Amino acid sequence: MIKLLIPLVLLAAATLYKIYRDYQGDRRKAILDILLLFFLLFATGFSSYLRIYTPLLFFHLLLLLIGWINYYRYLFGGRPRLSLTLAPSLTILLFFLAGLTIPDQ
Repeated sequence: MIKLLIPLVLLAAATLYKIYRDYQGDRRKAILDILLLFFLLFATGFSSYLRIYTPLLFFHLLLLLIGWINYYRYLFGGRPRLSLTLAPSLTILLFFLAGLTIPDQ
């Protein structure tokens, strides 16, 4: 877990610096940027729980990659596409639904 934590902390620090540097009085945009960053960090950390369901883990990692790429495209001046950035929440929801519906062995 520590192998993942160090790059995520560095990524978060660089992103927060970028948000701080580009902040020009628009609090709503800054808060949205920070909330999206925290969601993506949470979803990335949640990946370790998805090891139970391997196909779901691969789908989650693909959606994480799409989410991170879309977030940074948005952060560096692209159009915001929240559906792509929040896509890993779909696999997290599927994880909890699978836990409710699949019986214990």
